[in-house]
Amino acid sequence: MRQVEAKTLSNLEVHPFLLKKWTYAFKTFFDINGNGSLEYKDFDTLAHIIRATRGPRSHEYISAKLAFPEIWYSLTQAAQIDEGGKLNLDDWISLLTKNRNGKWQKSYLDYMYNLFDASGDRLVDQAEYVQVMSYFSIDRDTANRAFDQFAVSSDGTLLMAIDWKQFNQLWQDFFSSTDIHARGNYLLGCVQ
Repeated sequence: MRQVEAKTLSNLEVHPFLLKKWTYAFKTFFDINGNGSLEYKDFDTLAHIIRATRGPRSHEYISAKLAFPEIWYSLTQAAQIDEGGKLNLDDWISLLTKNRNGKWQKSYLDYMYNLFDASGDRLVDQAEYVQVMSYFSIDRDTANRAFDQFAVSSDGTLLMAIDWKQFNQLWQDFFSSTDIHARGNYLLGCVQ
């Protein structure tokens, strides 16, 4: 049960660019079944997609099955709903407005980095990135363009892969930066 009344999007003071990115993330990476709400079965659906792609004994599938209950529990605690509940887009925006760096997001960030790092070499290369983006229905061309936008060194050189520190910074940029030129805007696909 909700302990606080959810605000509507029109009542929240959120920068329009952040609102655009957060809405995109919700619809693309969280509401997997596209029914307009985030619920545990979205995580379960993603686990089945990973299983079908990487296999039932793959590290990625086993990690998903282990990580998703904790992520969901932390997320429901932060959103102040019970574990059997659902978050709609308004709830999601409200959650991110109040709790951008909560335990649930740290858990999800760690999980996503490990999912992208299919080889386990602690680097995310373009091939790994493109494959994982396909789980979320992001086509190859879009994923390649996005990777080329964010995998860039400070001197402008294209990188072959990004490490944990770079991934973490890009993630923070995606969820927090209002700068339309921030490289992190492309981490979860092309949002511009």
